[in-house]
Amino acid sequence: MTLLRLQLSLATFAGRLAHRLRDDLDRIRTDEDGLTTTEIAVATFLLVGAAIVVMGIIYVAARSSAENIPVPQAPTG
Repeated sequence: MTLLRLQLSLATFAGRLAHRLRDDLDRIRTDEDGLTTTEIAVATFLLVGAAIVVMGIIYVAARSSAENIPVPQAPTG
């Protein structure tokens, strides 16, 4: 009998938890307080643009450093 009560209690708890999660997800989906898709797209575009600029700066610095490496001369003799 005790095991049956425990199972019923767990089932009730799981049902209430699932109902609460559904309510929370519905509220989140209909909530307009967060960022919109357009704002996320603009932020992503700006971050990608900044990453491209940084990669360009790194590329130019690496290329100029590579061009300044002295070329070894073959021994004469």
